[in-house]
Amino acid sequence: MIIRSLYNVTRQMNVLQKKQENNAANPANGNTPGYKYQQLIQTAMEEHEVYNHAGGRDNNETSLLGTINFGTAVDEAYTSFTPGVLKETGIFSDLALTGKGFFAVQLEGGAMGFTRNGNFRVGPDQRLITQDGHPVLGVDNQGNVQEIFVENDNFAVDNKGYINGSDLRVMTVDFADYGAFEMRGETMYVRGQEGIQAADVTISQGWLEGSNVNLLDEVVKMIEVSREFESSQRALKVLNETLQKTVNEIGRN
Repeated sequence: MIIRSLYNVTRQMNVLQKKQENNAANPANGNTPGYKYQQLIQTAMEEHEVYNHAGGRDNNETSLLGTINFGTAVDEAYTSFTPGVLKETGIFSDLALTGKGFFAVQLEGGAMGFTRNGNFRVGPDQRLITQDGHPVLGVDNQGNVQEIFVENDNFAVDNKGYINGSDLRVMTVDFADYGAFEMRGETMYVRGQEGIQAADVTISQGWLEGSNVNLLDEVVKMIEVSREFESSQRALKVLNETLQKTVNEIGRN
């Protein structure tokens, strides 16, 4: 019983450590454009039935004693895609989305990435790229996907994403289900391209979407986890002292 309790408390402390690390990452990205906060969902592990195989008059019957579980575990990481507040920068390569959807960018190996971070820049070869150097994708009226080149400082994008002087518009996409997203860095997501659809969004040039992190909420979460951790530490200390006392009593007998 004591060993099981020690195991459960230790497992709970490991879960709390992961939650605290996640909670610390959110405010650290409070000023990252397009960042979406994450929350770890904690769940109790599966219950297991416990039997006594020495029941009955002849110690040959099986009887159910009850159930037991082995503590808690992290079930999933939930990402909130609620929008952040738009902030004006006046920089022509900065783009912000209003509505549901993502910018599409080209990643290594031909994969497509999706981001709300419109903090773009112009590369040495005049391509519009992310801060990490990934090309931002556009699409023409025939549906052909291609990279965007900025020919001069008169680069302008209207609220539908169309680039002045061309039939190319900034590619924005959306999905019915965000559950299949995999994070790649702070603001980049990847997933299979099945279910991809055009996004009904408005684009604002010279603006950026801020993160959706509420710093006050994150501080409260960190305090709550710290108190839970302290409670688990106290429980672990009591269990350890009880185990030591039990061992010493057995040794004397």
